[in-house]
Amino acid sequence: MVVTELPEPITEWLAHGIPLGLAAFFVLSIAAILISYLVTAFRYGPGEAFYLTTKVVFTGVAELFQISPRRVLAIAGLSFKESVRHRVLVAFLVFIAILLFAGWFLDTKSTNPGRLYISFALTSTNYLILALALFLSAFSLPTDIKNRTIHTIMTKPVRAWEIVLGRIIGFCAIGTVLLATMGLFCWGFILRGLSHSHTIVAEQVKDSEVIAGGKEGFTSYDDNHKHRFKVDADGIGKTDRQQGHYHNVTRQGERETAVYVVGPPQDALLARVPQYGKELRFLDRTGKPASAISVGYEWTYRGYFEGGTLAAAIWEFEDITPERYPDGLDLEWTVSVFRTHKGDIETGVSGSWVLRNPDSSKNKESPPIIFESQEFSADSRHIPREWEVDSGKVVDLFEEYVDDQGRLELVLRCDDRAQYFGVARADAYLRAGNKAFAWNFAKGYLSVWLQMTLVVSMGVMFSTFLSAPVAMLATLASVIMGFFTSIIDMLATSVLYPENAAMEGGGPIESLIRLLKQMNLTLELDMGYATIVIKTIDKAIMIVMWAMAQILPDFSRFDSVRYVAEGYNIPVDVWGQQIVVGLAYALVATCLGYFFLRTREIAA
Repeated sequence: MVVTELPEPITEWLAHGIPLGLAAFFVLSIAAILISYLVTAFRYGPGEAFYLTTKVVFTGVAELFQISPRRVLAIAGLSFKESVRHRVLVAFLVFIAILLFAGWFLDTKSTNPGRLYISFALTSTNYLILALALFLSAFSLPTDIKNRTIHTIMTKPVRAWEIVLGRIIGFCAIGTVLLATMGLFCWGFILRGLSHSHTIVAEQVKDSEVIAGGKEGFTSYDDNHKHRFKVDADGIGKTDRQQGHYHNVTRQGERETAVYVVGPPQDALLARVPQYGKELRFLDRTGKPASAISVGYEWTYRGYFEGGTLAAAIWEFEDITPERYPDGLDLEWTVSVFRTHKGDIETGVSGSWVLRNPDSSKNKESPPIIFESQEFSADSRHIPREWEVDSGKVVDLFEEYVDDQGRLELVLRCDDRAQYFGVARADAYLRAGNKAFAWNFAKGYLSVWLQMTLVVSMGVMFSTFLSAPVAMLATLASVIMGFFTSIIDMLATSVLYPENAAMEGGGPIESLIRLLKQMNLTLELDMGYATIVIKTIDKAIMIVMWAMAQILPDFSRFDSVRYVAEGYNIPVDVWGQQIVVGLAYALVATCLGYFFLRTREIAA
């Protein structure tokens, strides 16, 4: 899994995130009050609008502490029943139909079917539940106002806070029920899709060339793949890894009566807990500290170093103790290869790992662990706690290569001359253990639930002062912009500060003109005074878009599909930040919805 940025510890994130959140809440509150004032002033005039807006603000603060949970739950129950009457369960039937026919279109011959099934299940659920939340939340209040059914509620002792909260809770409740049901069906879909078995014909098993008294051979070809297996003299072994899993193999009986039993797939559904190195540094071809080499790729995520020399990449790990790793170290890595000559294209580039004690006074290095590069897939090695060095002496991993402070260096070298390895800090890690995949899968659905809550809150907020179609479009635009806030920020920076442009082509209007005229992005737009006008308008547009991108929630923050699908545990720093951000934005949307609804009530 490509991790371009490691998650910030949640304690540090909260330390600087809370002040920024309070500042954003203050700015949004002022903006909501200003919009409410302008809407009221258009109808009653500036003086009366100031009085009414001030009254709403102070009344809103007072009514916040007078909210009745009973009335909120009553409105939530009505919203739930209303959603059911609007045939919201049709969306669930559509989802079931998608799962039933998904097997026709998913490539089960892929190198990792588990990743494919999980990505499809989470992504399809995400899109469907967000679309459902969008339609439910945006059309409810405007329909009540249009049909005047809301007047029946407003004449009762029900506050605007309770209407907004009741709507949000009711729609979130129906969405939660559907999401939980979808999750259960997706769980069964994944287990059914990955479940398979192999058989072994005893007559085709032969003596092992590397295990004394052992046997080896191939399993049957099932589910678009087969495995090579080895068992020891006691009849216990396992297969090689194919399509992201392996099987345990046991022998029952002896000689002519021997039967080989293949167990269910293992490691197909994982939740690894990786421990990343504190830092990554590079050595040049002479063995001296240096920066990584650029091989000309536009994506600068990975740094490259030369093979067949003293060049290397060095990770430094901390807190490596026998208590955390009693059975040794499980090293997993991914490398990118840049070839300066083709060579044998079917053979990977040779590389090696070396364990080194960071204490230079001891100058202890392990014998090299040789491997062959596997591009586009991860590789792994188990490093036992005790192993034999070249001298025949058995050494303890922690006594020999880990210093007194629990630090360990892992040195990666490329052994083929004129070839290059490319790595990033997160490309190599030690597996600190595994978490339960079911819990990790549930955390993936928690991210989807938070997105649904955000969409419901924003939809209800917009529906308090906009008509149903406009509220739906406003919510949809906010969600789309929320998924691309980082790109909008980068584009705005490039347009406003051309000297530091990270993206070529200019703003929206300039890009459209270049597209129509089929102009190269690097050429200057030469249209005389019109160029100045176009660039000025683009800057004004990008200032507005940049401001909106800073206000709107970053929906890409809630994307946990890659963690679950790639078999990595979602860190507490990630889902903890998701919960805080999601609920904070939902609270802000609720407050804004109250003021907008009171403004509409006054205007009516």
